Amino acid sequence: MKKRVLATFVSVFFLMIPVAFTQNTDQPDPIKKVSQTLKEGNAGELATLFNPTVEMEILGEENVYSKAQAELLLKDFFAKNKPTSFKLNHQGTKGSTSFAIGIMVTTTKNYRISVFLKSENDRMLIHQIRIEVSDDRLK
Repeated sequence: MKKRVLATFVSVFFLMIPVAFTQNTDQPDPIKKVSQTLKEGNAGELATLFNPTVEMEILGEENVYSKAQAELLLKDFFAKNKPTSFKLNHQGTKGSTSFAIGIMVTTTKNYRISVFLKSENDRMLIHQIRIEVSDDRLK
């Protein structure tokens, strides 16, 4: 009887080791979510990752906006420039910060988009977005 209980305990213990070392998958990768929302032109979904204030530069006009203002500016941008694709070219993480840089192809032009995120209360939030015209083409 003791051997069976011990064997069961050891089996459960070794089955739990992989679970203990896997990352929490409840929260999707923020860079992946940023890429997907840019591809879709979904300002509302992207805004769920915004810091309460966001530094935005859209085609040379730069300012710091509230989360709601930044969402409205992006909605307006996407309405005028409907995305057809987005390709992530560079991404990285250092400490509590991450970045993503890619090319968005729209019905009007191609844009280079840079997004900078910072960890706030164990959550990666967008602090800065830059949108500039690009001559790059998706391959």
